Amino acid sequence: MYVIEKFPVALVTVMGMLAMVFAGSVSFSEAFANFGSTPVVLTFGMVIIINAILNSGMITEFEHVLKKMTKHGEKLFCVLILLSAGFISMFSNNTALVAMFMPFIASLAQSSRGTIFKKHLYLPLAIGGLIGGTGSLAGSTAPLLASQVLEITGQPGFSFFTTAPVALAILFVIAAAYWLFLYDLQVRWFDFPEVGSSEEKHSDLEEVLDLDEDKAVKAILDGKSEVPVDKKHGIIAISVFLACVVLFIVRPFKWDLGLIAVTGAVIVIVTGCVDIKEELRDMMWPALFTLGSALAIADGFVKSGAGALVIDFLVNTFGPAMTDPKIMVAVFLTAGWVISNFMSNGSLVSMLASVAVPMAIAYNHNPEPVAIACAVGASLAFATPVATTTVTMVQVAGYRFKDYLRVGGLVGFLGVITAWTIIVALYGL
Repeated sequence: MYVIEKFPVALVTVMGMLAMVFAGSVSFSEAFANFGSTPVVLTFGMVIIINAILNSGMITEFEHVLKKMTKHGEKLFCVLILLSAGFISMFSNNTALVAMFMPFIASLAQSSRGTIFKKHLYLPLAIGGLIGGTGSLAGSTAPLLASQVLEITGQPGFSFFTTAPVALAILFVIAAAYWLFLYDLQVRWFDFPEVGSSEEKHSDLEEVLDLDEDKAVKAILDGKSEVPVDKKHGIIAISVFLACVVLFIVRPFKWDLGLIAVTGAVIVIVTGCVDIKEELRDMMWPALFTLGSALAIADGFVKSGAGALVIDFLVNTFGPAMTDPKIMVAVFLTAGWVISNFMSNGSLVSMLASVAVPMAIAYNHNPEPVAIACAVGASLAFATPVATTTVTMVQVAGYRFKDYLRVGGLVGFLGVITAWTIIVALYGL
């Protein structure tokens, strides 16, 4: 149903969740509990914080810096956006990063008079953020979960930057690919109108989802009005955002990321930076429903035993070859890449690593590179619009399923090859 695009992505995902409930894979309460999970609450909170920054008009203070980056053409700007997102996401939550960059790109696209397009930059932004997030324990949950599985089995966990060499290698390879050929392929494949342009003709998918940017960005895009600068609220909103980023890294008292984000959202509401009624009215509800429903589907996939069946199949198929650690890394790296396009990478990392790490120990292999393969492979999910939070968020640019499949699939393939090469070289497998 994702492929044929007859129904909106959000509706298809909700239908999948309901199918899991009716089939008995998950209970009603278990399914809908996912709408209060960390990814959903984190997205909800950060959208409000980002809107507070936009509403303050502070975006105009930084616009001239980004404009300087565009003077050498959109291709170079595309590569710079990808690399910047990758580096910054190693130290902050990649969902928050993508949410922060999107309005800057949207504003530049509107003021560029046809030289910069959101549709050419939003997906590279999400790709850079997701790849970079795997480079540390603070960037995303995948390395953290793999590290926890190592510790459970009595092995040393990851250090903060254990996965950084692999993540950085993938980031540079993908950046080079964009410079050499991938940007040109994007321009050819993304033949739909720019969302927000005067030539735009919404598809049925876009009309139903109504995934436009928030009201402040709409005003900038439509050229109807300038957002007045409110330095007091701007300073508060930016301070809250930076505090959230620091807390994401430090995680005092093991606070949940969602708790940190929603606390920040409450602060900007209480201080008058945003109006709660307007925020609830303009919230990205379709995207949040997609996220919550996708997590419920992942729950059903795990609890029904379907995930275990897939892993058993891999083990039975490649079992004899697993005596070679290079093969084991390749199998779990590829499995993570493929399956993560249809389920939560957090659930997948836990599931894969729970099989991969004990198997590596049983075969007397070093379990750390195998755990890295599970974390990195599950973080290369760009081929579907529901693969991760970041790729779902950038769907506002008007991407179709086939756009994710072609560009995201190619990026994921290059990422798998690069990751395998670096892991084998680093660990001497």
